[in-house]
Amino acid sequence: MSHPNFYDQARDRVRSGFAELAGKWGWYLALGIFLVVLGFIASGMAVTTTILSTVLMGWILLIAGAGLAVLSFLTGRWSGFLLTMAAGILSIVAGTEILNYPASGAAVITLIIGSMLAVAGIFRSIGALAMRFPNWGWSLLSGIITFVFGAALVKNWQHSSLWFLGLAVGVDLIFHGISWITFSFGIHSLASGLGITKADRPAA
Repeated sequence: MSHPNFYDQARDRVRSGFAELAGKWGWYLALGIFLVVLGFIASGMAVTTTILSTVLMGWILLIAGAGLAVLSFLTGRWSGFLLTMAAGILSIVAGTEILNYPASGAAVITLIIGSMLAVAGIFRSIGALAMRFPNWGWSLLSGIITFVFGAALVKNWQHSSLWFLGLAVGVDLIFHGISWITFSFGIHSLASGLGITKADRPAA
């Protein structure tokens, strides 16, 4: 009694799954284009995007704080009751302050991000100089650029806070969209190379 070859079955399953994926490449392309367009809009309206992002973060902190406060009561006599309650209260206070003063909240967030980038740049540069791994020069250059960018944000955080977050969100959306676009074209190209046609793709 003959049994189907295991490798043939695995190949057919992979081909079927890939055919299903390739059948949706147009949707991935559309998503990528949408994100790129949205990213350019967000970058062009950086100040508005910054305020909206800050308000959204304020609501997230407020909801998270309320959840922690409720959770602290539900846990009963737990040793971490006071810690959870304190974290919830702080989160509620921070969220409320950000919602009341979104511009100030954006400034604080920018200062924190700038400080983190500066510290990360220093550690990356020191690590590259100390370890001297292959192509360590690129890591050193990356660390220096990160430090300079972070230091510039810290130095000018009061002025850059109104546009930095919005620009960062816009740039992130653009690159995220580009990744989806390249993914869609890669899937389509690979499907063509494997000879997968519309007849091989499962019906939606």
